[in-house]
Amino acid sequence: MVALDIMKVIEQTPRITPLEISKKLKISTQYVRNILPILAELGLVETPARGIYTLTDLGKYVLEQVTKRKK
Repeated sequence: MVALDIMKVIEQTPRITPLEISKKLKISTQYVRNILPILAELGLVETPARGIYTLTDLGKYVLEQVTKRKK
């Protein structure tokens, strides 16, 4: 799932831009920009500064739980 991949990249590199995320995942920047507001609305990511994204505590928890279930 791309949303989880985006969250993993944000966890690994806090304060990352959509362009940097798209380069790391090799997907279009526009696709990343479409998903990030949804993740923000769900409370999984936040923007401490314009165009910069970090994972929230809830986002870290969700990512941890999903990772545990996949093992």
